[in-house]
Amino acid sequence: AVAIKDLMIVFGGGNEGIVDELHVYNTSTNQWFVPPVKGDIPPGCAAYGFVCDGTRLLVFGGMVEYGKYSNELYELQASRWEWKRLKPRPPRGAPGPPCPRLGHSFTLIGNKAFLFGGLANDSDDPKNNIPRYLNDLYTLELRPFSSSMAWDVPQVFGQPPPPRESHTAVAYQSREGRQPRLIVYGGMSGCRLGDLWQLDVDSMSWSKPQVGGVAPLPRSLHSATLIGQRMFVFGGWVPLVMDENKASTHEKEWKCTNTLASLNLDTMAWEPLAMEVFEEAVPRARAGHCSVAINSRLYIWSGRDGYRKAWNNQVCCKDLWYLETEKPPPPSRVQLVRASTATLEVCWGAVPTADAYVLQLQRYDVPPTNTVPPPPVAPPAASACACLHGYPGGLLGSRAHSGRLRTAAAAL
Repeated sequence: AVAIKDLMIVFGGGNEGIVDELHVYNTSTNQWFVPPVKGDIPPGCAAYGFVCDGTRLLVFGGMVEYGKYSNELYELQASRWEWKRLKPRPPRGAPGPPCPRLGHSFTLIGNKAFLFGGLANDSDDPKNNIPRYLNDLYTLELRPFSSSMAWDVPQVFGQPPPPRESHTAVAYQSREGRQPRLIVYGGMSGCRLGDLWQLDVDSMSWSKPQVGGVAPLPRSLHSATLIGQRMFVFGGWVPLVMDENKASTHEKEWKCTNTLASLNLDTMAWEPLAMEVFEEAVPRARAGHCSVAINSRLYIWSGRDGYRKAWNNQVCCKDLWYLETEKPPPPSRVQLVRASTATLEVCWGAVPTADAYVLQLQRYDVPPTNTVPPPPVAPPAASACACLHGYPGGLLGSRAHSGRLRTAAAAL
């Protein structure tokens, strides 16, 4: 999934087979809709790469059926919901474009999309799967208002990450404006991985940074979502923990998880999370889900539940969750629109992540005119009526919009 403003856009995947459907969730109205798409609609695929460049979305690769992978590139112009198949030129000095693959990462940094890793099938017969894990790196330069593109194999320095698939990659640039980095985490290469690598995009140098804190279990088919300076890692397949100090390395012993971890990319340390959680208010364990960040909220959609180890006997979750990662900012000053003896009408600016607002009213008695009034202990009614607080809460997508509020005594 990718996000455009308040929209979460989901393509492909599926439960009973792979679909080519496009679904959009509007976080402002709490509604799903299916846009009327046209053009070169791509075949259904799963485990593909998905990036968003303004209102232009790019889909690369993925699995179109069991054992059959793709290296096609499609563009979706979300302003008119039109698909277009693209044919980028192969890289110079290379035998051809990236090979068909699934489980790769596809990450936008500046005007370039970075393709890393994935899983290829070296068999000519899709029914006879010969897996090959990849750690190659390609870039694709995106030109504004142009579909003319070319793949490039950049010269890189340092030791690259080992081959892997079903990993995650996020792009991060600190607030101080330091060089952008591509952060690669976890994945699968015969066993679950928990290592973290970074690519300095300016120098094109790979490195494996020292990471502090208590690291989460190795995992694959998880999600990693950047909000501010923190990378939130949720779910995925993890090794079965045999005891408190030892994780099983036997790959037949694994489970799906619903744990959440946070990596501060400024300090490069895993941070403990203190969440107000209740058993019924936590997403159940899953892998292969999708996630996006909209404002300071982390949205999680679908995934396989993982309770049954046979891949074809698992159930796709059909639920949508969000996590408030920050307290909402304070609302703007309350303004008095009009007042009468029976009603007040006030207004204030919206807070994107607020579900409700609390408006506190205080009575102010005007002193007699023949005496010197004491210093006011509360603001006059015409200034704001007192203080306003916004707080998150409620069910998913419930929202009390700001705007004009009529009240006789108190308001919410």
